[in-house]
Amino acid sequence: MTRQGFYIASLVIITFASVLFMFPLMVTFTNSFMSEQEILLHYRTDLSLFDIVDGVYSRFISFRLIPRDFSLFQYRTVLIDRPLFLMLLVNSIRITAPVTIGNMVVSLLTAYGFTCWRCKRKEILFFVYIVVMLMPLQAVLVPNFIVADWLGLSRSHWAIIWPGIFAPFGTFLLRQSMKGIPNECYEAAQIDGAAGIKVFFYIVVPQMKSGITALAMLVFIEYWNVVEQAVIFIRDFNMEPLSVFLSRIADGRVGLIFAASSVYMLLPFVWLLAGQEHLEKGIELSGIK
Repeated sequence: MTRQGFYIASLVIITFASVLFMFPLMVTFTNSFMSEQEILLHYRTDLSLFDIVDGVYSRFISFRLIPRDFSLFQYRTVLIDRPLFLMLLVNSIRITAPVTIGNMVVSLLTAYGFTCWRCKRKEILFFVYIVVMLMPLQAVLVPNFIVADWLGLSRSHWAIIWPGIFAPFGTFLLRQSMKGIPNECYEAAQIDGAAGIKVFFYIVVPQMKSGITALAMLVFIEYWNVVEQAVIFIRDFNMEPLSVFLSRIADGRVGLIFAASSVYMLLPFVWLLAGQEHLEKGIELSGIK
């Protein structure tokens, strides 16, 4: 195969994969503008009990991408007629915002310490620090619940926020990026009389913008979609994040699912779209494959 043929084949495969992955999002967004009757007309099974007995499985679900009758009724129902949706959306922001900001601050300071701290055994200590990152979430939920219950936080958002702030992934990501800063920068700053705190703010932070943005985006997406921790720690229905309640919001009305899901994914989508360049550069500088 020639180089041009290989390029065309790769482009076709990438395009097909992109359409395949984007298809559920396109269906969700376009169907959110359909009326309830149109959605029920298309999202129904054509099989009856007699068809199953006869072995007829030719057609299961019919759907369409373009609405026949454009309608904002589903959005009005979700955003106006159901104020609980907005309240739970605020709960998601209350969890995600402190975790994102706090994790950036803690990860920056910890990564800077592991990078500039002169100690023979700091690599061993760093390995111990990130061991938690290698463990599945289910393995640390029980210890987190015990500690949160001991501190009296087991039924509040803080039971999710505090472990998220001190999650070790951010330290690992930013430390890998800090290793790319030349030692000459630190030496020049020390020669000019800059102390450790000035080196941190005037040398390290400005060169870590892409890494910090990448970390903020990854942490935001992870805790915007939090489910397991919310199910374990949150007992009050009114304190649930929207990610938990989204599966129950339809309440027998299929059309609401599309509108609610579109609103729910709008903020992460805009956030990722605005910082895509920094996300790619930050992951590239960190050396994570």
